[in-house]
This record gives sequence, structure tokens and C-alpha cells, in this order.
Amino acid sequence: MSKLSKGLITTHYINALKRIHGNQNRSNGFGGKVKPLGHFVSLMTDWQPATMLDYGCGKGAILAHLQSSYPNTVVEGYDPAVDEFNRIRKGTFDCVFSCDVLEHIEPTFLVNVLAHINTISNKFIWLRIDTVRARKTLPNGDNAHLIIEDQRWWTKKLNENIDGDIIYNVLSVKGKLDIAIQKK
Repeated sequence: MSKLSKGLITTHYINALKRIHGNQNRSNGFGGKVKPLGHFVSLMTDWQPATMLDYGCGKGAILAHLQSSYPNTVVEGYDPAVDEFNRIRKGTFDCVFSCDVLEHIEPTFLVNVLAHINTISNKFIWLRIDTVRARKTLPNGDNAHLIIEDQRWWTKKLNENIDGDIIYNVLSVKGKLDIAIQKK
């Protein structure tokens, strides 16, 4: 069994993700491209957070987009498999943003990761979760989406582990689940 890293991810999995991030043939994968953010844009207008963390920012493409799109918000990135972003530099954030990350979490650590997100978010949480199999695979051949569950399962899991109210919960035809949570 691999050594744990802060109870959120195994060292073995961090190393596998580092290999993927370092693959020059996959420069757009795992946080290397900006995706349309849908309803999140409207929520940012309403929320106006002073600080935000891109949780699982990968190579940082969406992070850079958020930083340029929201100049009045201090936006930082966190990704344990990317040396530049492998530490969270402050304790809490008004908003935690996580796009296409939770389905990649090792299943035995999902509750810990959700507790971590809950702890570091003061006001709002935005999650985009993919509910279908990925086209990408891990170095060992496994599907890159380690957790493939439906909207009902994710909603229940979030209600059990996040101290807040789900204020937006929409599943797209492509299997992307967008969820916004306002902390209590």
C-alpha cells in the first residue's frame, strides 16, 4: 500500500498523475485547457468572492483564465500532482472552485477530500463533476475517472459531507454535473 499524502491522495497516485501532467503529447489534458464554465459565470457576478481556490487546477489553464476574468478576486490554485501548485498557501477562501476533479479522486479518499473542501471554503463551492467514463486512461490502463456515479449519488454524497445548501444542481447531456453550494 502506498504512503498517504495528507490523507487526501496516495503517493503512488500522485506519481501517476505527475507522469500524465508531464506527458508533452497531452499538453491540453488534466488542467491544460479552458472549458466553458456555464452558470458559474452568473454565480460569480452574484457572489463577488474576495478570494477563490481552484482545487485540482492541474496545469493551471483554467486558473489563469479565472485570474484574468475576475481581477477583483484573488484566485490561487491547488493540485497535489503539480509542483507549482502542490500547497495551499492560505487557510480559507470565500469560494472553492473545482472543475472535473472529484471523479479523479481515489474512492477511499473522497470523504476526506470533501471534508477538506468544506473546511477551506467560507462561503461558496462550485463543482463540475463528470459522471461518465473518461476517454483518458491512467498509466496502469485504468480509466482516468475513478468514480463514475450519477447525479443522485453525488448529490447525496455532497449533502452528507458539505456544510451548506445546494443552490444549483444541473446535469448536462454530456454527463457534466454542475453543483453550486452556499455554505451555512
